[in-house]
Amino acid sequence: MVKKVVASGANVLLIQKSILKDATNELSLHFLAKKGIMVVQDIERDEVDFICKSVGAIPIAHIDHMTADKFGSAALCEHTRLNDDTKVFKITGLKHSKTISVLIRGSNPLVIDEADRSIHDALCVIRSLIKSKALITGGGSVEVEIANQLNERLSTMKGLEAIIFRAYA
Repeated sequence: MVKKVVASGANVLLIQKSILKDATNELSLHFLAKKGIMVVQDIERDEVDFICKSVGAIPIAHIDHMTADKFGSAALCEHTRLNDDTKVFKITGLKHSKTISVLIRGSNPLVIDEADRSIHDALCVIRSLIKSKALITGGGSVEVEIANQLNERLSTMKGLEAIIFRAYA
């Protein structure tokens, strides 16, 4: 297995949790490290498509299918530690992609879910602004503006029409 990986020219292997979990062991990881090949295990299934699109790779299910045309590229792949010793794997310097990941951390799952929802809402607003170039604010602001416009027009009106406009405003 190590010889096939080395012959393919790969220098970083990202392994999905369920696919090759049994195919790697301490000995194979040792030999891959000696050949200068980084191995990242336990990639979640739902992250595979995002990573492949970001780096320009095609997922490979069998080691015999490892060819250079299926590989992606990045300037730097590294394991880093956050200030509380949480390990994070970073891929930077993507040539053909402008994707980013936002790391959300919190004291409990409720805080994390709320932060995730807030970020999703903000991204949806930005997407809507890019698509339509216009924004109507919420919270009754449209109704308040209509009432203000009707009140301004009241100064030029008399009689029953003014009473109707005032009531509607």
